[in-house]
Parts: sequence; C-alpha cells; structure tokens
Amino acid sequence: MADENLHAKHRARMQERVERDGLDSLAEHEALEYLLFLSIPRADTNALAHRLIQHFGDFCKVLEAEPEELMQVEGVGPKSARLISTVMACSRYYELKKRKTRLSLNSAETAIAYVKPLFRGVQNEQLYLILLDDACRPVQDLRIAEGVPNRVAVDTRKLLRAVARTNSTCGILAHNHPTGLAIPSEADRLTTYHIMEVTGQLGFTIMDHIIIAGEDGCSMLNRGSLPEYRVNSGVLQAASR
Repeated sequence: MADENLHAKHRARMQERVERDGLDSLAEHEALEYLLFLSIPRADTNALAHRLIQHFGDFCKVLEAEPEELMQVEGVGPKSARLISTVMACSRYYELKKRKTRLSLNSAETAIAYVKPLFRGVQNEQLYLILLDDACRPVQDLRIAEGVPNRVAVDTRKLLRAVARTNSTCGILAHNHPTGLAIPSEADRLTTYHIMEVTGQLGFTIMDHIIIAGEDGCSMLNRGSLPEYRVNSGVLQAASR
C-alpha cells in the first residue's frame, strides 16, 4: 500500500509537470515512463522505461520497434507493446491525413513531402506506387512490395494487376532505406528499370522514383539516375542518363 501511494504521488507530480510545462519538458525516459502509465496503472514504470531506452538506444527507436521486439524487454507485456506501437501508428496516420492530397506532385520537393509520412517509423523496406491524375495530383497510394531492412522484392504480376485496375496513366515510385542513406543504389536503379519496362507495356509512365531515409529524401529524376525510356516499333528501350 505504501508503494502504491508513493507511485501515485510520483505520477501526480509528473502529470502536473506535463500540464504546466508540456511533454517536451521531460527527458526521454520520463516521456516513456509517462506513456507507460496508460498500460501499467499502478506499478513503477521508471525502471522499465530505462530498460527500453537502454535496449533500443533512444526514445524514437523504442516507438519504432515492433511489438514482438518490445516484448523481448523484461517487464513489457502485450498491452504495453500494443500501446507503444500504436503511438507510432497514430502519428503516421495523422501525418497521412494532414497531407494536401490535391497538391500537384510536379516537383521533387512536393513529391518527397507527400511520400515521407508513408515511411514514418517503418523498419523494413517498402515500395509504393503513387498513382497520379493528368495534373500530377495523387489519386491513390499503392503499397506494391515489402521486404526486409535492406532490400525489397517486387511481384511483377501483382504490380501489373494493380496498374491495370486503375485509370491512371502515370505515377511515382517511392521506397525507403531504413538503415541507409537517401541515395539510389544500383539495385534501386535496376528495380526502377524493370518496373518502367513492365508498366510501360500497359502505357503507364513512371515519372520519378523517390527514396526516403529518415528525414532525408532523394529524387532519382533530379539526380539523373532515373532510366529514360522510349518506345520504338512497339519495343520498350532504355537509355541511362
């Protein structure tokens, strides 16, 4: 009972501090401790918050961890793991809903800003095809592949079915480098070449390929890394820029 009263007073003081000074007044372990109040209503969460920070490295990496990874830390049960994962999922959902979906993605800057929320906190590589209308405004975000932290494989048949079901004739590819830099690799270029080749047979044009790494973004078109295609006698050909 004495311990419960002690924890209750500590929580009350922290709540007052957050109401007075805001959440950003807390240290990383304190913010995590405060969050865990919701899943662990009575016990001390300070030690658990420290263990999570120590295990993953910092507050952001804790929020980005998968539930299975979180539960490897002593004291984290399914309820706490779901809570922590939901914070990042809600943050991503908020950013996606705040996007200006009728904004024309006719520049690298607007395209990067548009696709960046898709990869917030994502630990594996994912590849999206952003379908555009004739004014380069986004119509739909199609996730066409998901892989592991350093590579992703594309199912060509799935991609072709997705493109064939739409009325769009152009789009932008976007994928993330969770553990690398926002710089296109040779594998990225070959994947882009392959996708442009197969979708081009349906009369679909890939306008750009955006690569996101954390807060950084890169346009393969702007870097001169996007393959250039032309149709000659019904055969799709490619020329490197």
